[in-house]
Amino acid sequence: MSPETIVAVCPYCGFPNHISGNLKTENIHIVPTMDKNAIAKAFWKRVERDFDLKRMKEQIEIVDIEGHYAPYWVGDVHVEGDVEYMVREEECHTDSEGETHCHTVERHYHDHVDETLGLIGSARRQVKSFGVDDIIAHYSRHRPKGKKLLELDEGEWGRIKLEVLNTEMDEVQAKMMMREDAIDVIRNRYSAKADRIERFDVTADEPRNVSLILLPMWTVYYKHENSIYHAVFAGWDGKDVAATEPMPIWRRAQYMAGIVLGVLIGAAGAAYGGANGSAMVSLLSLIIGAGAGGYFGSLVLEGQRTERSTGFMGNFMGGLKR
Repeated sequence: MSPETIVAVCPYCGFPNHISGNLKTENIHIVPTMDKNAIAKAFWKRVERDFDLKRMKEQIEIVDIEGHYAPYWVGDVHVEGDVEYMVREEECHTDSEGETHCHTVERHYHDHVDETLGLIGSARRQVKSFGVDDIIAHYSRHRPKGKKLLELDEGEWGRIKLEVLNTEMDEVQAKMMMREDAIDVIRNRYSAKADRIERFDVTADEPRNVSLILLPMWTVYYKHENSIYHAVFAGWDGKDVAATEPMPIWRRAQYMAGIVLGVLIGAAGAAYGGANGSAMVSLLSLIIGAGAGGYFGSLVLEGQRTERSTGFMGNFMGGLKR
């Protein structure tokens, strides 16, 4: 056991014992995981699917495979209220001579919100580890069925043998954050589509069906030449959700070509704008060229690529709409 341990599994009978925190073992749910060998197979399948890694397969070596269970709070929050907002839209009409005229108009809308959001968020405050956000997003999309911690038999625990990380937020704190974040989800939704929110009167009810769920996360560390990279997998289905990869010479050449292209765009645009007396063309060309060159230059300097299959938003992420 360590200070992180929330559940200790007896090596003799396989019974999970809750040893820290104010949670009851019978209220903890767990999503069963694949074992280390299955994760290793999932990693090699990923290598075969990847255009770059497949060509480096002979030089890739697995260094270590680590797994653990991390705690997350899940629950449903019902939100209801009214939102008034304004959107600027282009309005066009054709006159009697057949010419089209367009102008911008402000349209005002009123929506009544009445829905239930399924939310999930980490029960730990330190969640900046690589791949954690991606695990949450992947779970929110598929919602694998879990079971009560005490329902796992001795054989299942014997195959898993994973550390269960402790919680840093209790249920009261989790419910408070869920209510705040449920409102933020609605506000962000309207902020994305409205030019101005004129009235926002939405309230969130007390979260329901709140439970602590343990999600399995596996990290495969692999070596290529003299560098170590890692890939993160969701333990319940072996899906790779995030990974760092070596940058082959042909990929670096592509990024170098992008840098050259950015320089050419800036130089050509500035020259064209100067010859035609258009300062705006020159300025835009320099901005676009500098942006492209800087972006591809940063990729070259990284020396590795980062791939993700999902996204994440907020402390608690909106899952299913009910």
